[in-house]
Amino acid sequence: MRIQKNHALLKRIAKNHPKRLAIESDQTRRLAGYKGEQAIDFHLSKLPEKEYMILHDLRLSNGNHFFQIDTLILNHTFTLILEVKNYGGTLYFDPDFNQLIQTTSKGEVKGYPNPIEQA
Repeated sequence: MRIQKNHALLKRIAKNHPKRLAIESDQTRRLAGYKGEQAIDFHLSKLPEKEYMILHDLRLSNGNHFFQIDTLILNHTFTLILEVKNYGGTLYFDPDFNQLIQTTSKGEVKGYPNPIEQA
């Protein structure tokens, strides 16, 4: 839904609008995530339907807070949580600061929350 909203907004907002870069950045990030989830879905579609239950985009509560699971795979012998990321470049899991550091092919360095902890 947010990808569609951003797309519509970018078609209408002026090229020099002060918020345009932020919207474009958000759109790029969301599209990358969506494409990553689509790529995973292709592979998951090959699992036998009678043996696996696959649930996408779950929003659950632990009683105090809500949390989100990208994909949950249930089988009679195991449960698997997939936290899908679609990052390019070099990734470094920094144990000292408990974060993921991405270095893109353009040399840009970005920090993200630790996806292992997120999962």
